[in-house]
Amino acid sequence: MSSILDFPRLSLLLALLATGVAVSCGGKGDGGGSSPGSGGSGGSGGAVGSGAGPSSGSGFGEGGAGLDFAGSHSSSGTDGGGGGACQQLDITFEPRTPTVMIVVDRSGSMYGSGFWDPLKTAVLSVVDELEDRVRFGFLTFTGIAKQQCPLLAGAEGIALNHHAAIAAAYDAASTMPPGKLETPTAMTFNETVVPELLAFPEPGPKYILFVTDGEPDRCDDVRAECARDDVVGAVQAAYEQGIGTFVFGLGSGALAQHLQDVANAGAGQPVQRPASGTDAECFTGAGTYANAGGTATYYTPDPTDASALENELNAAIVGVKSCTFDLQGSIEVDLRNASLGQVLIDGAPVPYDAQNGWTMESATQLTLVGDACEQIKEAQDISFDFPCEILVPQ
Repeated sequence: MSSILDFPRLSLLLALLATGVAVSCGGKGDGGGSSPGSGGSGGSGGAVGSGAGPSSGSGFGEGGAGLDFAGSHSSSGTDGGGGGACQQLDITFEPRTPTVMIVVDRSGSMYGSGFWDPLKTAVLSVVDELEDRVRFGFLTFTGIAKQQCPLLAGAEGIALNHHAAIAAAYDAASTMPPGKLETPTAMTFNETVVPELLAFPEPGPKYILFVTDGEPDRCDDVRAECARDDVVGAVQAAYEQGIGTFVFGLGSGALAQHLQDVANAGAGQPVQRPASGTDAECFTGAGTYANAGGTATYYTPDPTDASALENELNAAIVGVKSCTFDLQGSIEVDLRNASLGQVLIDGAPVPYDAQNGWTMESATQLTLVGDACEQIKEAQDISFDFPCEILVPQ
């Protein structure tokens, strides 16, 4: 199922990639709000929010790191007034920074079709806007049969604030190489893209943003079914190693089913079994197939419209928001009582559930999983509410 999406929520992505938390707990004489019915336990109620200042459950905001926290724990009393005030803590909350390797098909049709320049304008605009919040890498690929396959050109390394290097590499790749240019997609993924992402040491989710306008090959005229199978297998293998793939397809017709298959493979969804060609001598069965395929989104903008391309790229990158939130510094969550905490998305509570809710991966790492992780991609607000008693200062 293809999708042409508008992107009104870029600010949500930016906020998700640079957010903070605040805790507010009440105690005797501190002016804070204890939990209803807490009796003599001073500072028994707390809230963690992702806003830009101390609050009890504010929405997304920028500049939220390094906030002052009013309290982390309390001592109990029996007369309604014996509790101690929560401590003052400075806490930094660091969402996992995503890594995106932009991989662009550099086959001859990309130049002859007029796709290259509008795409270049759109990619560089998106990288420029997000370079301080997303680690970007950039690679273009093609090949020349019996000469060099794959033929690669790109920016050195993967990093934040990488726009200048990517722009220079894109400029250098804008000169069309001589000869008949091929599309060795699977070879490029297996030999270069996936190993580079796996070797990249920084934590956080990793993705490939794959842009193509035509059928893959093996730097020869192999049957299309065989080269497509290679790509499905390569993308499925990447997913199994923790690397998702977004598909940005410039073109239509017979290519559409392949784009859907690659999108499904990159999202961990089933890939529909090929209708024919599996008995060909060149077919290796690199991919894993099912009777019915999934419905992962792939993007099909107008390839000659730089503005449309930019909107689609933004829409794709909204999917890289991390569902993992790290508490760094001077506080941990008591895992024995973690379920007493509360997470809200757009004001609605999320269940404490390791399948389709939130869970604590460790004392400092909260993860949204399943339905909750998908929900946050469309959300406008997330807040965290934890009682002081389960927050442990370090």
